[in-house]
Amino acid sequence: ADPEKKPIKSRQNLAAMSGMLNKLKEGGRLLWVAPSGGRDRRDVETGKTPIAPFDSKTVDMFRLMGKKSKKTTHYYPMATVSYEMCPPPDFIEAGVGEKRNFRFVPVGLTVGEEITETDKAKFNEAAYQRTLDSYAELREQIFPGTAPES
Repeated sequence: ADPEKKPIKSRQNLAAMSGMLNKLKEGGRLLWVAPSGGRDRRDVETGKTPIAPFDSKTVDMFRLMGKKSKKTTHYYPMATVSYEMCPPPDFIEAGVGEKRNFRFVPVGLTVGEEITETDKAKFNEAAYQRTLDSYAELREQIFPGTAPES
């Protein structure tokens, strides 16, 4: 990460979070967040594509935004299987950008039951585990034999 760009990126993140909070305050909005940053990578040894662990600070931030909105906020785990459509390189390379190749392949999306846990740790664990379970089931339906252990 370029240290010179950190203040710019921080301002952009703050503006994005503020915009999302404003939308939540209006109510009737759907926000989709990738709490692992959407950085899932294929395991080159197994050939399977596990989901990356969730960043608990990201999950906590969105729960806080839900409370600050003063609107009833619901949280649902959502899993997508789309890695094969535009996979990143198997290894992270230094520099800007990654070469991607778009492919026409099946994709899938599933939304699970609402997460209602009030304890922060239990909420975060439930969000991750339910997403992982849904992802593994969906992945197995679309690409048999490629689901990671859930």
